[in-house]
Amino acid sequence: MRKANLGVAIFLFLIGAIVMFDAVRLGWRWDPGFGPGAGYLPFYLALGILIGTSVIIIKQVRQLVKEGAGDKPLIEEGGLKPILWVLVPSAVMVVLVSVVGLHFAAFLFLLFYMRVVGKIGWLECILVSVLIPVAMYITFDRLFLIPLPDGMIGPYLKLPF
Repeated sequence: MRKANLGVAIFLFLIGAIVMFDAVRLGWRWDPGFGPGAGYLPFYLALGILIGTSVIIIKQVRQLVKEGAGDKPLIEEGGLKPILWVLVPSAVMVVLVSVVGLHFAAFLFLLFYMRVVGKIGWLECILVSVLIPVAMYITFDRLFLIPLPDGMIGPYLKLPF
């Protein structure tokens, strides 16, 4: 587990370093006559990531040196099943978004997840699975005029309002 924590921290540190490098390239300083450069906010966000991950890396390295790697596995016995119950339906939803659009993919995802994984009654499943995508559609597509992904056949499945 400690090795996994260390690996993720190093990976995030590298991402922070890449973002910081690019923010410096874009201009990270505050110009009194113009305001912040394009890389101003990304630079300071990357700085926060670098500081946070540095603390985690130092802590994990000290624990590894002091206690050794240990033999505790990353995923405990029987722990893979709950992970897959989240991962597989989420991956299917991502694929469905490109086919039927976000609204209908969200409907199918919520209906499946609430009924099969959550073991919630049909009435609640159908109400939530219908109302959440309809609320997203009204809020984004109609009120804010921000179209959400329609997918390949989504334009043919538009809601009537």
